[in-house]
Amino acid sequence: MGEIRILEGAHPDGPWCAGPGTYEAGLLRLPGDETRGVEDLADLVLVDGPPPRRRADVLGGLRSVLDAAGPLPRPLDFAASVVGLGLGALAGTLHAGATLHARFSDGARAVIATDPATAAALLRDWTLVRDAILRREARQPAPRQAPLPPPLVAPLALPAPAPDESPAPASIFAYEMRKGRLRRLASGKAPDQT
Repeated sequence: MGEIRILEGAHPDGPWCAGPGTYEAGLLRLPGDETRGVEDLADLVLVDGPPPRRRADVLGGLRSVLDAAGPLPRPLDFAASVVGLGLGALAGTLHAGATLHARFSDGARAVIATDPATAAALLRDWTLVRDAILRREARQPAPRQAPLPPPLVAPLALPAPAPDESPAPASIFAYEMRKGRLRRLASGKAPDQT
C-alpha cells in the first residue's frame, strides 16, 4: 500500500478536500472516504520526478567512510557514532517525491503527491488498464445494421423485348461448316444470302 496526498483538486460539483490517502492494487482511497479505480482516470501525468539524490549520496558516502575507518579510540569512536546517528537521521528526512496530475472521466481533477515507487506503480497500473480497454474496444465488432424494410412500391421492371425484335447471338454472325470445322464468315452474311 502506498501513501498519497491530495494537494488540490476539484470535482465537477466543487472543490476537492486536500488530505492523505492511499493507493493499493488499482484503487485510490481519497480524502472524504471516496474510492476511485485507475480505470476512472482519463489522464495521468507525472509532473516531476525525484529530486537530485546528490545530498543523499554525500551522506551515504560519509556514513560508509565512518564505517570503513575501523576501530577508533574511545573518544573518537563515540564522536563517530554520534555523527553517524546524525547522518542517518538527516538521510531519513531526505525523501524523494513525485507529483502527479490526474484527470478523471467525470471531469474531476487532482494533484497527487507521493513517493516515486507509488507513482511508478500508479502510472504502470493506469497504462496497463488503459491499453487493455483500448484492445477490447478494437476487438469488438461493429454494431450490425438492421436490414432495410422491403420497398413499399414494387421495383420498376424493364419490359422484355418481343421475340422477333431481338436476334439471338447465333444469328448475328454467319457460320459455315467446312471439313468438320465450324467457321464464322467474315462478311457477316450467310453463304446462301450472297
